[in-house]
Amino acid sequence: MNDTIHPPAAPAGAPPEVSYVNNAGLVLFHPFLEMMLRKINVLMPAEPGAMRVRSEDGARAVHLLQYLIDGRSDRPGSQLVLNKLLCGLDPDFPAPPVHLAAEDMALGDHLLAAVIGNWLNMQKMSSAALRETFLQREGRLEWRDGLCTLTVQRRTVDVLMNQLPWSLAFIGHPWMPQPLHVSW
Repeated sequence: MNDTIHPPAAPAGAPPEVSYVNNAGLVLFHPFLEMMLRKINVLMPAEPGAMRVRSEDGARAVHLLQYLIDGRSDRPGSQLVLNKLLCGLDPDFPAPPVHLAAEDMALGDHLLAAVIGNWLNMQKMSSAALRETFLQREGRLEWRDGLCTLTVQRRTVDVLMNQLPWSLAFIGHPWMPQPLHVSW
């Protein structure tokens, strides 16, 4: 089974492939993804200089990312397209619900605290408030001309995004076959 994401081949002039997500705020965690995937030991070497998420651990990685969004690991894999993309997995990768170990959930809680702790003037925000305000966002994933773009639903509170100490415009990791462009 091929675990990498490949943008759909579309004939010239064909409409782009689009997928809608309700966890678009997941991209806020991109600076911490490599640490998380290493910590849960799901990365393996691929071609020289590259890595990939092991197939047998893909569902665990995908659902740990969803735990960051809503504290759950029982969502159907079809609702986790962005999670799969950030793990370098194909959108059709099977990701059945998993039982996350206590250590995995503790790591997720630590990552929530890390985002809050590093975000200027947001240090008093609770994990629940972060989830509700920024993480549980509607988004539109679009593959066009070999590029993947995520457009995040905007809200008035997004003025606080200017204080985020990392950029979200371009997300690329060694295990992702193509970068993700983000419009927030």
